[in-house]
Amino acid sequence: MKYEHWHIEQDTDDIIWLGLDVAGKSVNVLTVAVLHELANISQHLADTPPAGLVFYSLKSRGFIFGADINEFEAFTSEDEIKAHISVTLAAIQRIEDLPCPTVAMVDGVALGGGCELALGFDVIIGVDNPAVQIGFPEVNLGLLPGYGGTGRMAKRAGLATALSMVLHGKPLNAKAALSSNIFDILVHDNSVLKDEAKKSIKEFSDDKKTVPTTEDIADLIDSETAKITARFREANTPAPFEILRHFAMQNPDQARLIAAETDIFARLMMGDASRGLRRVFALNDTLKKQGRGISEVIHIHVVGAGVMGGDIAAVAAMSGFKVTLQDLNAQTIENAMKRAHALYDRRLKSPDAETAKDRLQADQMGAGLCEADLLIEAVAENLDIKRMVFAEAESKMKAGSIMATNTSAIPLEEIGASLKNPQRLIGMHFFNPVPVLPLVEIVHTAASDTAAIRRAMCVAGAMKKLPVACKSSPGFLVNRALLPYLFAAIDAVVNGENADMIDQALVEFGMPMGPIELADQIGLDVCHDAGIVLGMSETSEARLKSLIVAGTIGRKSGQGFYQWDDKKAIRPRASYDADVLQTMTLRLLTPLVAECRAAVAEGVVESDDIADAAMLFGTGFAAHTGGPLFWAEKNPALAKV
Repeated sequence: MKYEHWHIEQDTDDIIWLGLDVAGKSVNVLTVAVLHELANISQHLADTPPAGLVFYSLKSRGFIFGADINEFEAFTSEDEIKAHISVTLAAIQRIEDLPCPTVAMVDGVALGGGCELALGFDVIIGVDNPAVQIGFPEVNLGLLPGYGGTGRMAKRAGLATALSMVLHGKPLNAKAALSSNIFDILVHDNSVLKDEAKKSIKEFSDDKKTVPTTEDIADLIDSETAKITARFREANTPAPFEILRHFAMQNPDQARLIAAETDIFARLMMGDASRGLRRVFALNDTLKKQGRGISEVIHIHVVGAGVMGGDIAAVAAMSGFKVTLQDLNAQTIENAMKRAHALYDRRLKSPDAETAKDRLQADQMGAGLCEADLLIEAVAENLDIKRMVFAEAESKMKAGSIMATNTSAIPLEEIGASLKNPQRLIGMHFFNPVPVLPLVEIVHTAASDTAAIRRAMCVAGAMKKLPVACKSSPGFLVNRALLPYLFAAIDAVVNGENADMIDQALVEFGMPMGPIELADQIGLDVCHDAGIVLGMSETSEARLKSLIVAGTIGRKSGQGFYQWDDKKAIRPRASYDADVLQTMTLRLLTPLVAECRAAVAEGVVESDDIADAAMLFGTGFAAHTGGPLFWAEKNPALAKV
């Protein structure tokens, strides 16, 4: 019988070779159709068992990347989800129960359902290759494994390893998978996989199957519970709490863990948190695709070696670009180079770290400008200074090169007003800290060269950033929406409200930090300067001016609204009435939602999806919500904002 997604061969030794090649997909994903075909195949194998079964991928990239997340949205009830899961569980169980030896050959990414399917085989052979990763990322989607992964991983690798993999969602490389008993065999190259699989079938013995003893993990669960409780609120992010309770069950053997998975998975999948996190996953994928392509940029010249410019240069060189870094102050360049080298030593292995260091060159006099394909200006947020930089650049840069400003709020039309060819000017607004935050706003005017915009999107993608196209307007999208939220909080503090309560309200909501702490983190001087461009109340302006005059500008001065102990704001972090916090959250987020809606209506960004993506990846907006506009649509208090 022929199948759309599976290729079946039977050799002269009566071994079935089962290859997966999902039709219409560049990589293997477990769609509903793929799993239904597997159910039929597994039943046929159970009815007429071969002498051995070998499962492998026919794709050139990866093993199985997991379930098709897009199909999750088609499920409308927990019962529907459970029915789907039961079909897949039965298929994997039939494979596990076959009377013949079974082998899975993992030569690439084996995540989620891909990992779970491999665990149903007697022997798992892995390839010692950096491309090989195995694990359970489901918690990042607000879920836990649903195809028997918790039970089979616990049996194969032990409860502690299974709990860690499921709770944290971090995949293991090939060597770690071998040492954890997930892989039985590790080969050096794909070319020997088939021979090793045949050997494994020929020499297979149940006695060789190592099953770890069921260890007591009560202390580990207590420790992980304390960590999770400190980071998350169950009302917003229930999956980690459900996972901990799942592994804390009495007598957690394979059968009990698998049986309990289904109800938990279905409940989580129909919940708001998973819906929101799945939307974040989809938006991330959308922005990644926008950054794919050839930029024709080899050499980037950065003007301004402060924190932003230096870090932009560092990340660009780490991403493979030749980078020259210019600043009037030699010491500023030297400091930026030191930060860059420290970044490479943390993130890269030798010799990649040394190669990245070689690509980043100090260039105080700006000799690299003439040869650069792209200029990124990152000087002070001062219109006159920026105009001077671009006037000089226009006279020196070669034809076809791009001029980009990292301005956070100044409209490009004002910066480019004196240029002879303003179409060469675009915006590339990175977010601080550049090595951490993924968003880049690619800003354009009516005059901007569309090819330059497209090339800049690809540069951002090559830097492993997520590009969002924005029409030039004050604050673009992120700062336009973020600043009114910050100023509303500052106004509230000036009017006598408790700063700690405000921050705790937004942390409870799911923000990485509250607005007052964030203002201190950004720098009150920076907030003030942005407010001059974007607008702020007289109340906020007066308080910020007084703090700036006093030299208390936030974290970088050790004092702002809070005192700071290095990277941590010293605040009570007290407990407050939940209803009061919720009311406060709605009030403070109202202007943020309103600005996002207005930006979409004005065409600053093309859709609600892109606005949400920008706020999620540029500000760390609470991920479980799926983004401010997605969240607001479900909240009657914000429906008409």
